[in-house]
Amino acid sequence: MAQTNSIFQSEKIRPELRTGLEKINFSKPTKVQAAVIPALLNNKNVVVQAATGSGKTHAYLLPLLNMIDENAPVTQAVVTAPSRELANQLYKVARQLRDASGLNISIEYLGGGNDRNRQIEKAENRAPQLIIATPGRLHDFASKKVINLDNVKAFIIDEADMTLDMGFLGQMDEIISKLDKKVILGAFSATIPVKLENFLRKYMSKPDFIVIDNPAIIAPTIQNDLIDVGSRDKKEILYKLLTMGQPYLALVFANTKKTVDELTDYLEEQGLKVAKIHGGITERERKRIIRQVREGQYQYVVASDLAARGIDVPGVSLVVNYEIPKDLEFVIHRIGRTGRNGLKGHAITLIYDEEMPQIEDLEKLGIHFDFKEIKNGELVERTHYHRRDNRQARSHKLDNRMIGMVKKTKKKVKPGYKKKIKQAIQKDRQQKRKIEERHQIRKAKRRRKREREQARENFDN
Repeated sequence: MAQTNSIFQSEKIRPELRTGLEKINFSKPTKVQAAVIPALLNNKNVVVQAATGSGKTHAYLLPLLNMIDENAPVTQAVVTAPSRELANQLYKVARQLRDASGLNISIEYLGGGNDRNRQIEKAENRAPQLIIATPGRLHDFASKKVINLDNVKAFIIDEADMTLDMGFLGQMDEIISKLDKKVILGAFSATIPVKLENFLRKYMSKPDFIVIDNPAIIAPTIQNDLIDVGSRDKKEILYKLLTMGQPYLALVFANTKKTVDELTDYLEEQGLKVAKIHGGITERERKRIIRQVREGQYQYVVASDLAARGIDVPGVSLVVNYEIPKDLEFVIHRIGRTGRNGLKGHAITLIYDEEMPQIEDLEKLGIHFDFKEIKNGELVERTHYHRRDNRQARSHKLDNRMIGMVKKTKKKVKPGYKKKIKQAIQKDRQQKRKIEERHQIRKAKRRRKREREQARENFDN
């Protein structure tokens, strides 16, 4: 343990940074910091799988600031994040550590939300020694020679899986392919999909794969519930959930900008004051909304997945997954918005029956759901019925009357009686099959209807 705690006091770390860590109350490294910092200090490439909130930001920022030569007026390190919110957060954290350490290192944020021409002017006047950027803006400035990456010593991709999901790997490929072959590369991600792993292997020779297992995928302080919507009005169920317990701050997630807008309009019509956050809102407006949410001016927020990993809104007591995202990992990030810092949290996911395979996939990842339903204005336990094979088995199970008839066949009975029993059993099974077929047809119709609606939404967006 003493060795782990001494990582922040390692002689390989500059005295100024050690002092800076003490000023911002960093005394004991997290698991990811204990594993990553020595690897980067020893100039090793790393692929790190660690959850949000594990301390990975300082795990790479500390070695990056440590290796930068203050007297060399060239760009020496680059960090990318897939959204402007994430990149801006990293920029603020990097400046905090730099200022606490008293280092004369120039750090610049390159991304949306700030004046592009102003960013160009600053970069051309003085090359930032550490760049924190979104992939699009970095690619733009590098291709137009606004910034020079020839002297980069280290390149970090944060939230690499999200970078893949948002379609930025092509731009990253162009950037990294032009870097010096000796550049230290690091990728930090909550998950490592196969496509991402193949991309990383293209540029990394025998990297250190560091996996930080979480004791629980979802914090034990979170009550994680599941509600089957069935044929009921989904928006009405959402409204009931938001108004039943009067949450301190409720965060509702939807998959598209259009759905976020529709839910916001609906809830406002019901008399709720609602903030909405998605990629279609201007940067200035988004900052204003987030500030107002943090100040307690809103009790309800409807958001797209941009907010799940890009915006840190404290005090969330309830998360509602109005829809299940295509990337199931986003469910984990959504739920992780509540139950933080040891506080209790509540997450509720709304589903249709045909979405149970996705729930079962999430359960395989170690996420436990409790089935609930709304009765008399309260959430109550309901039968855990979601095992498809169990439902099918029950649908073909003989009822008690049939079981009784079967038992009679074992006894000595009149001629022709066994034949009647077999006919009755066959008829009973046929009726049950017809009921199951009608159920499947109705379910397929509902699914096709939702697919058409989803296709229209995607077209509109």
